[in-house]
Amino acid sequence: MHGPFLFDDFPNLAALTSIDHVSSWRDLGIYLSQPRDFPGRPVAMLSFLLQKADWPDHPFPFKLVNLSLHLAVGLLVYLLARRLARLWFARQGGDTETAARADWAALFAAAAWLLNPIQLSGVLLVVQRMTLLMALFTLTGLLTYLHGLLREDLPSWRRGAWMALGLGVGTGLALLSKENGLLLPLYALVIDSTLARDQVKRLPRALAWWRRLLIWPIALFVVGFLLWIIPISLHAGIRDFSFGDRLLTEPRVLASYLGKIFLPRFGLYGLYHDDFVVSRSLLSPWTTLPALALVLAAAGAALFGRRRWPLFALAVLWYLGGQLLESSTIMLELYFEHRNYVPIIGPFVALGLALARRAPGTARRLASVLALAWLAACALTTALSARTYSSADRLALTWANTSPHSIRAQTFLVERLTQHGQLRAALDVLDRSIRQYPLNSNLAGDRVYLRCLQGTLDESDLDLLDRIFREAPFDRAGFSNMEQLRNLAAAHQCTALTPERWWSLSEAMLANPAYAQNGVAAGFLHYQRHFWAVSEGNLPLTIAELQAAYQNDPDAEIPRLEAKYLVSAGLYDRAIDTLQHADYRRLPQLRRLLVDDRAINAEDIATIRQMQAKSEAGH
Repeated sequence: MHGPFLFDDFPNLAALTSIDHVSSWRDLGIYLSQPRDFPGRPVAMLSFLLQKADWPDHPFPFKLVNLSLHLAVGLLVYLLARRLARLWFARQGGDTETAARADWAALFAAAAWLLNPIQLSGVLLVVQRMTLLMALFTLTGLLTYLHGLLREDLPSWRRGAWMALGLGVGTGLALLSKENGLLLPLYALVIDSTLARDQVKRLPRALAWWRRLLIWPIALFVVGFLLWIIPISLHAGIRDFSFGDRLLTEPRVLASYLGKIFLPRFGLYGLYHDDFVVSRSLLSPWTTLPALALVLAAAGAALFGRRRWPLFALAVLWYLGGQLLESSTIMLELYFEHRNYVPIIGPFVALGLALARRAPGTARRLASVLALAWLAACALTTALSARTYSSADRLALTWANTSPHSIRAQTFLVERLTQHGQLRAALDVLDRSIRQYPLNSNLAGDRVYLRCLQGTLDESDLDLLDRIFREAPFDRAGFSNMEQLRNLAAAHQCTALTPERWWSLSEAMLANPAYAQNGVAAGFLHYQRHFWAVSEGNLPLTIAELQAAYQNDPDAEIPRLEAKYLVSAGLYDRAIDTLQHADYRRLPQLRRLLVDDRAINAEDIATIRQMQAKSEAGH
């Protein structure tokens, strides 16, 4: 809990640094529009805003809120599991032990979910509050929906209202926390087709149609979106794997998740899994085909056998349905443990029900002992693994040792060693990684940075970096290194890395189609190049680089920055023209919805006219 901010915390919470205070709706809109993608997760972003005073120096309050949310979601898991358990045992023919069995099953499911070590990154990575809030609203929505579905003593209109509240408002709030919130109706569909089949059949005709209207449009939208995005994914150049590679690899990823979930072992859990072997064909690696066959067989058996094996179907369909958005056709990264946060609820509920339904006797006692032993193993593994998160140095050493082929794990260790002034040790770590990945632009850039700090950088190092930049596959961290290299060059930190040489390195990276054709990378590089032009006093080049940055990666502040430079040169009319003709149609949709940038420009234009009038009066 006292550990540092990590990994994705920094880019996602940087919006807290971008504003001094929120004193108007405009300020709030600017803050909420920082995420690029629609709808922008505003519920989660607002929760971070409430803790702005603690960013970036005090991670503990952020993590305390995350832990509190995790415990709250655990309570909802218990309530959902108990509701489903009572439904299940009533369907099986209730007895005097029904309530006790249901409570036991729910307690097991909630404990298994709360204590499982795969949940660590979801709680201790601050930015995953988005996942926690999504889970909170998803489970609240499901419980509300089930209240309407199962309370057959209520009038139909009230039942329909409860169902609409759960699936409508619940899905909306979950979606505004994280996009996976769209899966809430799919979870409801899984419950309806397994444990609540009889209740669905008994719905009055009008209420049955109302339920379909609430569930199926969103469910079909999700499936349609996953199909629609396939052509985009086929031509996405932002990963070191293809669309086909992704589809082949994800079944192995799911198998790896399940191994970590049900066989807890210290040292397996963490943030960095970029070393997971990509499947290039059905037999490379050989586990690809068995994993794919297992997933397809399980899905088929669950789908077509849901009447005969409802608990098995609940576990499989809930888990696979929960992985739909992040483990299928969208070209996201391959592997993150927090993707299991909601999907593992279904398997744990099913397992709890299976254990609780056993008749009293030796077998039941043995099953209870094994379940308690497994829970104890989960708790111990979680406790030991959580201690690792208490220190950035401990994390870096642990993850670098357990993931020797992970570039992220190794560069995290390099970062920590560098901060402690251990440049030689940091270079040794880098050199080992470079031998594994000789064309990685991130590693190559880090090596030049460290050798510059060490005072051993020479022309041959820069020649090698130039070649790598021209040939390297895309790496998001590779182009972001150019900022720290520019700062070194501007400060004349080392003789070989002059500002002119930095410019030629940026030319090399822009000559690489992997970077030139990526809008974010090209926009970032041109934006960095504009600083070089400013330092050279070259106004035309400064404006040209800013315009290139905007063309590749539109940002509302770029035209205003252009105007600022033009005003500083006394070119008031050009500055006004730039603001008047700024093309904000290309801005992200979220920005256009929340912020009136033309109104901001109008205010800036009025200020510029005043400055122009004073300047002319002075002459």
